[in-house]
Amino acid sequence: MTAAISYAVWGLLGAALLGLWAFSRSADSPVARPAVVVQRLATGPLLRLALVAWWMFTGWHFFAR
Repeated sequence: MTAAISYAVWGLLGAALLGLWAFSRSADSPVARPAVVVQRLATGPLLRLALVAWWMFTGWHFFAR
């Protein structure tokens, strides 16, 4: 895969994420806000562990270059 295709895919994913975030902020949206999703994930001990593992994976693969 070329770099241009990879950047286009990441751009589309980012735009979809921003659109979903904006849709969740509307008054009568059936979509939960990101803070509510993270709060639900952080309540159980196993899900909290999965959240920390995901955060570590993200940090290692995207920010440590």
